[in-house]
Amino acid sequence: MTKRNLLEAASLVSESASEDGTWKVRLISEGKGSSGVYTAELLENHHSAFDDVLSFKNHPTGWDGPETRDFTMIAGEIKGATWVEADERGLKAVYGNYLPDPEYRDKIERYKDKLGLSIFIEGSGYVDEATGDFIVDWFNPADPYASLDVVIAPGARGKFLESARKVYDARRSESEKTPGIPPAERKDNEIMELEKVVEAVEALTAQVTALVADKESAKAQEAQVNADAQAVAEALEAFESAVKAIDEADLLAPQRESLLSAAKRGEDVAPLIESAKAVKAAALEAVQVNESHGRDFGGNTSKSYTVAGWSI
Repeated sequence: MTKRNLLEAASLVSESASEDGTWKVRLISEGKGSSGVYTAELLENHHSAFDDVLSFKNHPTGWDGPETRDFTMIAGEIKGATWVEADERGLKAVYGNYLPDPEYRDKIERYKDKLGLSIFIEGSGYVDEATGDFIVDWFNPADPYASLDVVIAPGARGKFLESARKVYDARRSESEKTPGIPPAERKDNEIMELEKVVEAVEALTAQVTALVADKESAKAQEAQVNADAQAVAEALEAFESAVKAIDEADLLAPQRESLLSAAKRGEDVAPLIESAKAVKAAALEAVQVNESHGRDFGGNTSKSYTVAGWSI
């Protein structure tokens, strides 16, 4: 048993609307249609699948499924139950009362001779091995996307035309009717084609992902280089400022060398400079005191003093 979405012609039968605003329409006739062969038994047993269905502005298009449609696309509906009776050829057909949406009522009535209705519903069936035709034996009454849609292209029967357009699931529908190719082989070919498409998409996705990764990596490297350069500039500026402060403090040579080393290590030398100034001041005061008392260390002509760990 094979399931597929069926698209078949429907026709506007009545010449004018009834008092309640509905038009009598023929949804589908017995015989061979654009998506399969429909038997009188099928129509008798399963026509109720079209009771109260909505009508949209055309079928889903391209690769879009029926789930992409929304309420703004509604053009009308079938009011109440459908029924079966013979058409003008004496064949069984499904009929219903079509009520256009007020927004489209005038336009549908004006162009009814150039417009048509086409069923859209899930069904099942089998392939006749002798003819290759798809014999429909069931309409899905629970299909939430079943509809009777307004279409443009005229078909073979009816004033409100048959639509031969197959959009949703079109590739599978056409391939199953291709003569000379066994169904299993056709299915394998379709799977292979789909796999090729998937592989191509995956390859393209990988290329795009690699390009994005390279670009992000380049941005990160550039940001790191800029950050490093900024850090070097800031460190150099801080060192130059520290050297200037040390020179302006007019410290003893050993003090200056010690503070320069600290500045090179990136330490904050401001408090060290203040401490060094205090040490130097204390040393100079001690020297003055010793000289005022006339102290002589070993009769040397040169004098050396050690104060607070510093030799002066």
